[in-house]
Amino acid sequence: MRFVHMTDSHIAADQGYTSYGHAPYTNLLAMVDAINALPFTVDFVLHNGDVVQDHSEAAYRLAGSVLSRLRPPVYYVAGNHDDAELLQRVLVGSTTPKPRFDYVVEVAGIQLAVLDTRGPKNPAGTLTDDQLAGLRRTCVPHGPPLVIAIHHPPLPLDSTWLDEGWTMNGRTYPNMLLDRGEEFQDALAPARERLRGVFFGHVHRAYHVMHKGVLYASAPSSFGQLLTWPGLGSPDPAPAEPAGFAVVTITPDRTIIRQHALPRP
Repeated sequence: MRFVHMTDSHIAADQGYTSYGHAPYTNLLAMVDAINALPFTVDFVLHNGDVVQDHSEAAYRLAGSVLSRLRPPVYYVAGNHDDAELLQRVLVGSTTPKPRFDYVVEVAGIQLAVLDTRGPKNPAGTLTDDQLAGLRRTCVPHGPPLVIAIHHPPLPLDSTWLDEGWTMNGRTYPNMLLDRGEEFQDALAPARERLRGVFFGHVHRAYHVMHKGVLYASAPSSFGQLLTWPGLGSPDPAPAEPAGFAVVTITPDRTIIRQHALPRP
């Protein structure tokens, strides 16, 4: 089976909103067209969070007007810029939204487990005790191939500002990581033989990390990337770098990730 991994679309209520020197709305339109034009079947699209920029219902409705054009079904993760209740009401159609947007579904022969990792120390993330207990119940040794989706990276990524935090305009920001990353990794361990990858967003850059036999992967942002060089002390934008997404192929014995870059609209 194959799915598209996209993230961090950051749509605002205003179509003309720009960030990192680019317009998220027009880039998302181009990305949807590119995904629909792929010359092979995609089973679903995984959007790894930060669907919108400003937490507003108007932004979700604008994002939905674009994302609803996708031919495959879309599964959403709540990011630190998202309002989980609005995301569920507007994009998922839920009439009884949950405070934390966690769910497990079986799709195209795999088990997809989504966890809401929004935390109180934004932009860092967290998991509750109940979420970790639920993850342990999911991560048993036997079952279909398993894919985990979260927003925050659960392990350091060799980037000073991302791993340690930064100061900008007199304000100090915590790191971008999941604060209970080791507990998260321990919960995954029993399912290692069927776990095909942990997919995250938030960092506006493609990463692929192997750790303790588990693949961790992020996708590029759908509109703008950030520099994450070792030693770099702040999240500087990389306006020359293209928007993009990944196509993930899951086979009985491997995970294959292809990166796709998009021309600027």
